[in-house]
Amino acid sequence: MARSTRGIFSECRATLALAWPIITGQLAVVGMNLVDTIAAGRVSALVLAEVGVGTAMWGVANLLMVGCMMALSPEISRQRGADEPDFSATLAQAIYLALGLAAICFVYVLFAPHLMQLAGVDPAIVPGASEFLRGICFGLPALCVYITLLKFCEGMGRTKPSLYFGGLGLLLLIPLSFGFVQGQFGLPRWLAFGCGFATAIVHWCICLALLIYVRTQFQAHQVLRHWPRLDWRRVKELAMRGLPVALMILMEAGLFFAAMLLASRFGHAWAAAHIVAINVASLAFMLPLGLANAVTVRCGFYFGRRDFAAIWRVAQSGWLLCIASQGMSALIMLSAATFIVQLYMPNDPAVGMLAVQLLVLAAIFQFPDGIQAVSAGALRGVMDTRVPMLLAGLSYWGLGFPIAYWLALHSHWQARGLWLGFIIGLSAAALLLTTRFFIRMRQCETQSFTPKTLDSSIGEP
Repeated sequence: MARSTRGIFSECRATLALAWPIITGQLAVVGMNLVDTIAAGRVSALVLAEVGVGTAMWGVANLLMVGCMMALSPEISRQRGADEPDFSATLAQAIYLALGLAAICFVYVLFAPHLMQLAGVDPAIVPGASEFLRGICFGLPALCVYITLLKFCEGMGRTKPSLYFGGLGLLLLIPLSFGFVQGQFGLPRWLAFGCGFATAIVHWCICLALLIYVRTQFQAHQVLRHWPRLDWRRVKELAMRGLPVALMILMEAGLFFAAMLLASRFGHAWAAAHIVAINVASLAFMLPLGLANAVTVRCGFYFGRRDFAAIWRVAQSGWLLCIASQGMSALIMLSAATFIVQLYMPNDPAVGMLAVQLLVLAAIFQFPDGIQAVSAGALRGVMDTRVPMLLAGLSYWGLGFPIAYWLALHSHWQARGLWLGFIIGLSAAALLLTTRFFIRMRQCETQSFTPKTLDSSIGEP
């Protein structure tokens, strides 16, 4: 077994070098949500609530695509580590899978208005949220292909495209979103529909730009030069690895989504306050999520080489960097909560006060949220996805949601009770997923697993 002599701090530098472009790119993507939210919030609290609920509904489809494609980067990285240069064929089959997911997500968007009604969303919010979804669904195919190409680049050790094209998308969205929402720059005033339509236009632009980049930068591997036929076996393998990751992410996001629907029961003021707080928390989450993606790629590479000592150091570097980043996020939320909220709601101090209360609670769960993300990323790198999915489901829905539901609807806490449930669920996930990584690594070190054998025995303790 190859042994690296680099210490933990050298690993921190190497992980951060890979992670910072991902983090910056993801901040740009969340910045796109921020632009939509600010553009809507400056019209009225109702339009903000419409865009927020619509974004939450869209997030389910988005995370399904992102989660499934997150299995691509460790697979490409493992192939690199094991000297299996089959990158082009793997990417082509992943694109076929992504387009299939786009069709599934389109059907979901069609039924989203009915789901909102069944969930008891304030009837005043449903029409505008539906219009937002109608606008954004034009960009579904482009978004699916974009995510696939981005994960391929990450697996190849190229993380700067996330920064380049995420930043490009943000720059394009600023004038488009304010234009279509508020009727500026000579564009029609389409309110919530305008937010969605502007984002769809941006998805097509960055998809085409990244497509050109990949064809140009990976000519030596003949990437996207020749299209193989659809290989159902390989598509199924990618889906079976990616689907547990997607479900795991959806279970966490679903917790926040369900909270969004519950918050809307208390009226559009609480719904708007919840949207502001969740938007800020999502922005902060991009730090540990970027670290987790870098940890996934680096663990996948060393897993291909069977260097388990290096995997340990990569995971430890991820946890250390995560603690530092989350401490910074929590400090900013606690010390600048009022200032942050005023950026969103300068003309509605009553809603702003509610949002400040939720931001204080958001600061508390920064540490468990970050740790569980990095631990899950390390597990993806060693091809362990099914058991982490079950552990996440137990934490979020077996523990966190019942507590959040009871505190919100059966006590005086209202929306604040939802966030207390978040804290408990995320803390449980951090503990269980970190423990799972320790157990899995002990198995890898004591048994002669091959990548295929490890994946097939994933359900064993």
